[in-house]
Amino acid sequence: MASSSRRSIRDDPVSTSLEDGMESLGPERRREPEPEPKHDIFLSHSGNEKPFVEQLDHDLRAVHQRPFFDQDSDSLVKGEELHAQILEAARRCRVAVVVVSEGFLTSLWPMLELSWFVKYGVPLFPLFFKLPPDDLDESNVETKWKPKYWRKLVDKGEVKEEVLETWSKAVEKLRNSIGVDYAHYVNSELKYRKDVVGEICKLWPRRMKYAIDVPKDKIQGYERLCKVASSMFTEGKVVGRDEEIHWYLGLYGMGGVGKTTLCKAMCNYSQGEFGDRVCYVELPSEQGIARKDRLARLKHALERLGGCNRSVIDSISEERIQQGWDDLEDGIIRNQLPVFLAIDNVGDFEDSRDEARRYLKVGLPPGSKVLVTARSQEVLKSVLQTIPNLVRDATDYYKPIPRLEWLEAATLFLSYAAPKRLPVSLLRAEEREIVKMCVSECRFDDIGYPSSQYHPLVLRALGTYFHDVGSGSMLGWKKALKNRNKLQLSREAGNVNAILGLNYDSLPDIEKLVFLDCALYTSGSQEWQWRPWWEHEEVNHMTIWVSWISKVHAVSDFEDAKWMVEKLQRLSLVEDSSSVVSVHDLYKEFARVLVKKEGSKEWQWWMSQVSNAKHLKRLVLDKDKPIIGRAMGRFVDCRSLVFLELVGCDDIGPDLELGNLRSLRVLHVAWCWNLKRIVCSCINRRHCYERAGGCLSELTTVKLRMLNSLEAVPFLRHCGNLQHLEIHGSDYYFSPGSVATDEEPMDFRYFKALRTISIRCDRDILGLAKCDAFIRWLLTVLQLENLTAFEYERYKFDIEEDDETGVYTINLVQVSRKLSVLSLCLPIEIGEVKGLHLLSELTTLNLSGCRGLRRLPDLRCLPKLKWLCVTLSNLKALPPLGPEVRGIPKGFTRNHWNYLGGHECLQPYCGQTIKRYCDTSTECLRKWEC
Repeated sequence: MASSSRRSIRDDPVSTSLEDGMESLGPERRREPEPEPKHDIFLSHSGNEKPFVEQLDHDLRAVHQRPFFDQDSDSLVKGEELHAQILEAARRCRVAVVVVSEGFLTSLWPMLELSWFVKYGVPLFPLFFKLPPDDLDESNVETKWKPKYWRKLVDKGEVKEEVLETWSKAVEKLRNSIGVDYAHYVNSELKYRKDVVGEICKLWPRRMKYAIDVPKDKIQGYERLCKVASSMFTEGKVVGRDEEIHWYLGLYGMGGVGKTTLCKAMCNYSQGEFGDRVCYVELPSEQGIARKDRLARLKHALERLGGCNRSVIDSISEERIQQGWDDLEDGIIRNQLPVFLAIDNVGDFEDSRDEARRYLKVGLPPGSKVLVTARSQEVLKSVLQTIPNLVRDATDYYKPIPRLEWLEAATLFLSYAAPKRLPVSLLRAEEREIVKMCVSECRFDDIGYPSSQYHPLVLRALGTYFHDVGSGSMLGWKKALKNRNKLQLSREAGNVNAILGLNYDSLPDIEKLVFLDCALYTSGSQEWQWRPWWEHEEVNHMTIWVSWISKVHAVSDFEDAKWMVEKLQRLSLVEDSSSVVSVHDLYKEFARVLVKKEGSKEWQWWMSQVSNAKHLKRLVLDKDKPIIGRAMGRFVDCRSLVFLELVGCDDIGPDLELGNLRSLRVLHVAWCWNLKRIVCSCINRRHCYERAGGCLSELTTVKLRMLNSLEAVPFLRHCGNLQHLEIHGSDYYFSPGSVATDEEPMDFRYFKALRTISIRCDRDILGLAKCDAFIRWLLTVLQLENLTAFEYERYKFDIEEDDETGVYTINLVQVSRKLSVLSLCLPIEIGEVKGLHLLSELTTLNLSGCRGLRRLPDLRCLPKLKWLCVTLSNLKALPPLGPEVRGIPKGFTRNHWNYLGGHECLQPYCGQTIKRYCDTSTECLRKWEC
């Protein structure tokens, strides 16, 4: 927990579930709201009850609750002040579970926590654990607790005298709160905990994976809109079974009016009626990815609606997806309790409609409510009319989404435009009139509405724009409106782009292109989602995305790239989030309009025609189906290309010629089975990189993955300014390694800009088959002064250990002082690596594939070394290690021997047999014990 109640924009994990713009508060830099509490339930106890509370904490987490327990690693942050963290959690929790015992009433910290709960109005839920409620009555407080125990704390100077009266009132409030008495359970702690968990979930329903995670007061008109929506449900009777009544509501409206926000708000709102039996299913908005995560959505429904256990849910796969639907129906029949099902964002294409229909046909119990949202009446009709045996016509169930009222719209606009100004009700007449003019620009007509409605996303966009207009003066807003001669061309829904584009137009060119990538690239290609191979700590998608765009747009500093994304968030072009990249569907549509303007910079970056290829800046082909555009058989004319991504393009032939791509900055090629060579046919093809960076001097990032036929990469000789190089083969298709015999080994001394290198394949594409050649190359690479991460692994199979095992020694004399990650699969002839002590910045050392190693130096001299993995088959002794060294955790990289052991991650290896593994515990590394 943070020690302060307010956090900066970089630390504020704003929920991404408010993508429809209905929220009332503006971007973080303007409103500075308190972030959502990390924990909902505070477990307050004394030290004597810690074992009981530890198990209770486990039980609550098992039902998806978020308790604060001082022994959990995610509750107290190391390095931050303890008192402040506990106070923050106590102040902001939703429910305070107080484990009442003699130890609690006689200890300082538990009593302080109790007084904080009362001070901040946190609901109390007492557990009378081995102490009856009568011991908390007023007479016991005055004759026992206060004089015998609390006063001792005063005498010791730990609390002041006036605190005792506060504690007395807090105990009185605790005594008057309804709790659970352990004495009623005949000393069955298991049954006691089970009932306690059930009661806690009634007080604070467990969190749903897809629910809105913000308090209801942060959504403009939350209470009113939810009540209105609740009243709009229409009764649906099943023919011949009058007792089986369901309730249905289909909401439609143009993009951005708040359908998703209201849908999720209704899920939270309905938990009071349905408790845990609430399920939210959000369908993808784009046809190309409609099947993405379909299985995950079904599994979520199996848990929420079907009540299936984890083993059943985990057994469902894409191949057995019909079994999943059958299990869902069986679970619903078995439970027979009414549920609330929300099916959000049904698209105008068949995959989306079909999935929605499947959920409507599972046979919900009587009394259930179903909410479906879509943009048009036609989509809702095509879905709702498939509900079996309904008496009513489908048109009785779909209705327009409730509209924002003027005061709600004005408050939403001002929360972005002038968050520090007075509320609307206290504005002067002139100011109110100006706000009225601004808000009126955000009203649009839509089919099915009797009058125009306020558009929340447009209100947010215009408010964000006016925040920087006229130095915060409302008179400046009025002048801006006049200068633009009214923003709207008409009140038709199709003209929202006039306002959505205001903030976009204010951006410099590079930030415009970053926005286009956020809107169009993230949802299509999977390449950016590959986290850097050297990252073994958990990283979120935002971090990976920022790292990716920094390479694509040649932004050398990570923080500068991150700042650009944060700026897009502040301008509402990208949704506020510290962990994911999320762009509203309406902004995606806005971006698609931009890239169709022929001749524009946007058109060049995302050109959708094969003509005028000389202007093309980027080309993304995925199995000959680009994200935007059509496949191009040749790249000869693409002289302006800076970004080229080819995935599964088998028709490009055996050779990929890059000679004309002098502006190319990023190259990513994957799963192109027929590709054998990547070449550059310039005049100085042998040593081009020695001459001013080579003819491909702009190329900084090269990623080659799963190219099973690849034999040589001579184009690298032309890339003298290369910074990131990855060549990864496949672990699944093994073929004899081949040597590029027509190419001499490259001299990596000229790649002075290289920062990261990862080479993992079963082919000797660099001509390093001989051990001495490999050693010379390795020593050259490790001297590169900018190198921070290096990995080399060449798969070898059926190796017999013979007299050549461990006969060579590598002596590191000069190495990069920046190298922090080193991962090697050395030839079996290499038995010793000297000079590791020079790698003072090394944090990760992976030598698990070095089966010939006999000895390693003392590693205590590496002050930053934290992760270590070695193969012990020939190692005579594990070297002395520093106190922080541990095994490389799951997810760092794939196991070098996974084709034998079946493991997905690196594990410390013990013993003489390849198939014998131990876990990643530090103790195993220290003691050589499995």
